[in-house]
Amino acid sequence: MNGTLLVVPAGSLDTPPGLRPNAHLFMNSKADWDHALENLPKLPTLPE
Repeated sequence: MNGTLLVVPAGSLDTPPGLRPNAHLFMNSKADWDHALENLPKLPTLPE
C-alpha cells in the first residue's frame, strides 16, 4: 500500500482499542475444523 498501512498486533496494546472486528477474512481457505469456535470454553489461563 505504498507505506500507507500500519499493522499493530492487538496483543501488544495496553488499553482496549475501542474497535471491534467487522469481518472474518479468508473464509474460503479456513481449516476444516474452524467453525463455531465462539462456542468453545474460554479459559483464563493455559489448561492444566
